Amino acid sequence: GFRAASIYYAKKKDSVWSKAVILNKNINSMYWESNATISPSGKEIYFTSDRPGGLGGLDIYVSKLRNGTWGPAENLGSTINTKYDEETPVILPDGKTLFFSSEGHYNMGGFDVFYSTLLDSAKWTEPINLGYPINSTDDNLFFVTIGDGSKAYYSVARNEGYFTFGEEDIYELEIVYDQSR
Repeated sequence: GFRAASIYYAKKKDSVWSKAVILNKNINSMYWESNATISPSGKEIYFTSDRPGGLGGLDIYVSKLRNGTWGPAENLGSTINTKYDEETPVILPDGKTLFFSSEGHYNMGGFDVFYSTLLDSAKWTEPINLGYPINSTDDNLFFVTIGDGSKAYYSVARNEGYFTFGEEDIYELEIVYDQSR
């Protein structure tokens, strides 16, 4: 059937990419699937979908690799997902810290960037809003960490960039974590 958006993967060997291959039906459905991130172990894929059975809008799901096949998608639940859209999940190299954007939770307007930590009990901590100046009253999406997670890029519409470069610009920032959590 028709797929509104689907998730594919390709592998890079040296400087050559393989042909993109669509992920299986546990990931892709006849609904909207987008914005995937694979854990450092390569054994989990986090992605967004508006498939039935979610909490509303786009939710974040995880699928685990079992015997070389992606298993059934599991909704991350109401700690992460809201009745509004959640988008652009990114898992850090520690395999436990998840950054994502949400229109729900306590935000400043539009999408805000949040992070949550997976505890040993397999539960996620209450999401933390990254606050200003990372978040604004506009949509703040596509927060992507690089390297060990101490730097990130994200897309934002800001007045200083709007008049110079266009509506949305990419910013680089350094991340300092609250060690008290």
